[in-house]
Parts: sequence; C-alpha cells; structure tokens
Amino acid sequence: MDNRSLVSSLFDLSFTHFITPKIQRFLYAILLGLSGLAGLGVLFTALGMASGFFGKAGALIVGLPAAGIAFIFLAMYFRVMMEVLMVVFRGVEFLREIRDSMKTTGPE
Repeated sequence: MDNRSLVSSLFDLSFTHFITPKIQRFLYAILLGLSGLAGLGVLFTALGMASGFFGKAGALIVGLPAAGIAFIFLAMYFRVMMEVLMVVFRGVEFLREIRDSMKTTGPE
C-alpha cells in the first residue's frame, strides 16, 4: 500500500492510488451500524403488526430472534463483501509487485 494521504489519494485523477483500502474499517463500521438498524427495524415491525398484550408478547418472542438473525446475516454478508473487495485490492498490489520485480530482473 502506498503512503499517500487520504486527501491526495481522493484527488488522484489517474486512479493509480486507491482510497478504499484506507477507509475500509470505517465503511465496515458503518455497515455494521446499518445492520443493527435493520435488526431494530425487524423488531419494531414485528411489534407494530401485533395488537393486544398477547400479540405484543408473541411479537416479542418472534421478533427478537428474527431481529438477531437479520443482524447476523447482514453482518456476515457485509463482511464477505468487504473481504472480497480487499482480495481484489491485494491482488492488484501483488500484480504490481510482480511487475516491478520483472522490470528489475528482466525476462529470463
């Protein structure tokens, strides 16, 4: 990875320096927060659809596990997508290293 600052990478019009590896942790934290909000949305939707005490109790019994499952699946999905993204960027870095080593040693 290069040592350029985030701002200089942001305004690199030739796209030779990537910004995504530098902000990946921040993006993943945002996506985890959105996963939590989606889980809460599932819970509140289940509670909103119920009526009466027993309906609310049943919605809570069903809604809590459903909210947890929604959060876990979304978090896993976002994690896998971030890992795929990083594999692509690391592959580019490795190809760049191979190219640089071929330049210095030359073809045999």
